[in-house]
Formats: sequence, C-alpha cells, structure tokens
Amino acid sequence: MKLRRRKAEEPPVEIRITVPAETVAELKAYGQYYEQTYSEAIAMPVLVVEIVQHYLERERGFRSWARSENRA
Repeated sequence: MKLRRRKAEEPPVEIRITVPAETVAELKAYGQYYEQTYSEAIAMPVLVVEIVQHYLERERGFRSWARSENRA
C-alpha cells in the first residue's frame, strides 16, 4: 500500500467537487483496501485528501516547478 496512515494536522479548508461514479466506486474499493490493511475504516473525504496529498508530494514535475518558484 502506497498510502501511509493518516496524521492529524491543522484545520482543513472545505472544497466541493463532483466526481464521476466510476471514480467513487474505485475510492470505495480503496477504502476497503485501507481498512483491511490497517484494521480501521477511513471516511471518504479523508481518503480523498490523503490520496491527493500523496500524489502532490510525489509528482516530480510539480515538485520541480514548486522548487523553482520557491514554493516548496
């Protein structure tokens, strides 16, 4: 599993998005995978945040750009 266990952090900022049904089905399946791996459930909004954070931390093009812009 590439997604690491969630850590408590600063208060979140709410955003609203519409997600295709197929993506929701995959997210639900990933939530089940997370639960089987860590023996604890994860709420869908928390799961989505963790996946986005994981992606942004590892996306090389973005990391390179952020460094060049003094953002990281």
